[in-house]
Amino acid sequence: MNMAPNYGITNNNEDEALLSSTDEPVQKTQQLSISIPQPSDYTRNFNQGSQAAIIRSLRAAGVKFIRFATVDAYNTIRCKTVPLAQLSGQRRTNEVSSPLSNPVSIAEICFAGLPTSADVPAAPNLSSRNVLTLQPDFSSLRILPYASKTAMVMCTAHNQQTQELSPLCSRGLLQRVLHSAKEDLGIEFSVGAELEFILYRENKDGIMQPVDMSTFGNATTLNEQEDFISTLYDQLERQDIPVELIHSESAPGQLEVVLSYSDDILQLADDIVYARETVTNVAKQHGMKALFLPKTSMMAAGNGSHLHFSFREAGSQHRNAFSDPSQPTGISRKGESFIEGLLDHLPSLLSLSIPTVNSFRRVGPGCWTGHKLGWSTEDKDSPVRVCIDLNTQQASNVELKLSDAAANIYLELATILAAGMEGIKNEKVLRPMMNDENNALPLPLSLQESLDSLKKDELLLSILGDELSTAYVAVRELEALTETRLEEEVAAALNRA
Repeated sequence: MNMAPNYGITNNNEDEALLSSTDEPVQKTQQLSISIPQPSDYTRNFNQGSQAAIIRSLRAAGVKFIRFATVDAYNTIRCKTVPLAQLSGQRRTNEVSSPLSNPVSIAEICFAGLPTSADVPAAPNLSSRNVLTLQPDFSSLRILPYASKTAMVMCTAHNQQTQELSPLCSRGLLQRVLHSAKEDLGIEFSVGAELEFILYRENKDGIMQPVDMSTFGNATTLNEQEDFISTLYDQLERQDIPVELIHSESAPGQLEVVLSYSDDILQLADDIVYARETVTNVAKQHGMKALFLPKTSMMAAGNGSHLHFSFREAGSQHRNAFSDPSQPTGISRKGESFIEGLLDHLPSLLSLSIPTVNSFRRVGPGCWTGHKLGWSTEDKDSPVRVCIDLNTQQASNVELKLSDAAANIYLELATILAAGMEGIKNEKVLRPMMNDENNALPLPLSLQESLDSLKKDELLLSILGDELSTAYVAVRELEALTETRLEEEVAAALNRA
């Protein structure tokens, strides 16, 4: 049953209720010079009638539980299951109660202070005494095809006392950046995503290994994994997650799912979270395990999560403002400035887009990711690539290849877009295209190098805010100190899958 399209929380002024700025003071970034509304501006109004309709539909569909989910700063999905009977209030009264009458909560330290592989707090600025409440955004509601009688809804994290959006909430941060793009720069973004993963199966000796020896675009892999692909597509479709393409990739057992380009960036981010969960669970249903781990073998291609960006003038009926055939590059001046802003901050952004020690195993010559600070057109070994529309032969979007599934997608999108927006705001001039003769600077080759760059990046630190940036750097620096062999990383990932 397709739930998502009908379950947005609406009122007569939904956009204004969610995104409008107020007369309260705003935080300003010196480089970007755009207004960043206070978190209180983003406390979403709750529509009681819509909630009642949603609950009636869920009950009719046989749903008994709703997972209140959020993604912590280090890309762990933190969720709690609420019986539908508790949410609807049916055990006490026939009326529907607000989910915040009995708020689902999470300790602040668990939201932004725990490393991905341990429950030992590592952020000295966060407290186990401070509690955040999870407020559901029912426009993100999905019935989970792989979990019997269960739905899930993405939430934002709020201060327990004031109910203001927490500065630690990455989903809320993305909302704020998107609002600033529209209100301060007059643009709205479109984004596409590619999800790569490797399927493993236990062999006759009890050893987990890739399901086949696939190569890029291999029909044999599609034939052998037809049942898995069919089930995966059906389950994504039931969650209204549009798929543009599925094909085999270069590593053994590797597939790529391309999600359709979207003008709704927040929904796309939610879809990426749901899609990865669906891949993992469909693989289990077929007796396999799916790994999104960025690097599983030094002798094979890694798993990326490439992102594509373009934008349009606000209210322009979807005309691509990234492209301009009158320009020598085929890219509009704003598009060029967006790319330059991205490049200026790329060394720091890597700590957010490829944010683990394992992620950096995927960076280097011949890894199809790029290792020099530069851009190109159609060079698939460039970190930033301008893609050409095959129909119009014009620049259509810019791709960031140094992105993987270890990243918190909300945090990653928010900071990438902010970097590009700074370029547009300051009308930055795009550097020459990278080529064999160009002495482009090297990119960081380790997580610690990128974190060192982040600690000096005034724009990204201001976008993240003091509380989140301090916690994030502390936790990631602890992880950067952890020495593990690749084989141990793969084994741990398989145990978790």
